[in-house]
Amino acid sequence: MDERDRRKERRNREKRIFIASLCVLLCFVTVAAIAGIYLSRKLVSDTTEDTMTEKTESSTSFSVTEKMERETAFSETDSEKKETESETEQANSISADITATNAIVVEADSDLVLYQKDSRDQIAPASTAKMITALTALDVCPEEEEITVGAEIAMMNEDSSRAWLNQGDILTVRQLLIALMLPSGNDAAYALAVHTGRKISGDNSLADEQAVGVFMDAVNKKARDLGAQNSNFVAPDGYDAEGQYTTASDLAVLAKACLENPCIAEIVASYISYEKWVNDREVTYYNTNELLNPDSSYYYPEAIGIKTGTSDLAGASLVSAAVINGKTYISVVMGAATEDSRFQDSITIYDAIKSL
Repeated sequence: MDERDRRKERRNREKRIFIASLCVLLCFVTVAAIAGIYLSRKLVSDTTEDTMTEKTESSTSFSVTEKMERETAFSETDSEKKETESETEQANSISADITATNAIVVEADSDLVLYQKDSRDQIAPASTAKMITALTALDVCPEEEEITVGAEIAMMNEDSSRAWLNQGDILTVRQLLIALMLPSGNDAAYALAVHTGRKISGDNSLADEQAVGVFMDAVNKKARDLGAQNSNFVAPDGYDAEGQYTTASDLAVLAKACLENPCIAEIVASYISYEKWVNDREVTYYNTNELLNPDSSYYYPEAIGIKTGTSDLAGASLVSAAVINGKTYISVVMGAATEDSRFQDSITIYDAIKSL
């Protein structure tokens, strides 16, 4: 083989090596590209899967939460419905033809509702509000604590029922409660409210209006604590005021609390009370509840209280209680046709209980 042939053979060999190297390089590049595409797609797939999982979990969580909320709402609604149905069934225990627009009758020990008539409607309380005034005052003031009547009695309205207190009179808390509950003295309500409000605040120099405000805050808290959840009291005497309301059901709750308080229970069961105050003034008060008056045509021997009320918004009202066959019953009649008919309505109710 001559030199020319050897050079040709060497070029051919170099060409084959180059082509082989190029093929190897191309194969490597192709494999790398395929691997990159695979990894890229896997990464995207994993990310998408994670995102979808996250969304699914979020959606599941929302669905569970939503379901729980719906079940809770349903449960609450169902509970309220059952409570209303239960009250309706119980309220068919007696039948009573009364003039009052709102009423409820409850067996005190068991809280069994025997009769109701729009007992959850918002109504004005009038002087029945004095029940919660008395309860709140006794939470803070001992019965024998002495109170000096001040200028606060001028805060009552001119046409108010009154106990005819004078500035400078000195009497005990119990004596003020008698003046509050028997003749329904609005002046007694303000004397109690201002004294108790100052005592709650710890500031004896508190202005009359401020002291009444402190007292009414305590009144509304006391009412809620007792279970009177649908009431708001603005004035200690219950005189018609904007934003002041209660229900017959709530008044029955307050009446029960009064009966459970020995001091108040004794006072409201009395028709007549003679007292000599600390400043030597002598007074005799008569209860405005004719069910307790032995000389009245509405006298009811089983009656043991509790509070009358009359105002433009409330109409003629009576929260009363009676012991029949060894059981205590509470009757609330609000918005009766006349002051006399509130007593007759109550007698009609108690007579219906006797016939059970």
